[in-house]
Amino acid sequence: MWKNPAQNARRGKFAWSGHRTRSRKWFAGMLWRAFPAESERGVAQRAAPVLDVSERQVINWLRCDHDAALSYVTAVLVIAGAETVLGPDSGRAA
Repeated sequence: MWKNPAQNARRGKFAWSGHRTRSRKWFAGMLWRAFPAESERGVAQRAAPVLDVSERQVINWLRCDHDAALSYVTAVLVIAGAETVLGPDSGRAA
């Protein structure tokens, strides 16, 4: 009998551990740094056309409701600047 990786019990532990929450908060912080604005709506209005997504999608990322694909993460990293991102004070608290 073959093992089904999608049914792996460990997978759930990783997905719902603090890692998911921390990575979403980190990405939200990078969005604030890459597209500075006074409000979520302002960040969304700046980021959406650059990342080719809807403003609603950006707001979902800022509120840590959804994970971003690697292509969006790397784009935001480039815009925010790698030295800023990898520094000790990276991101803004979401």
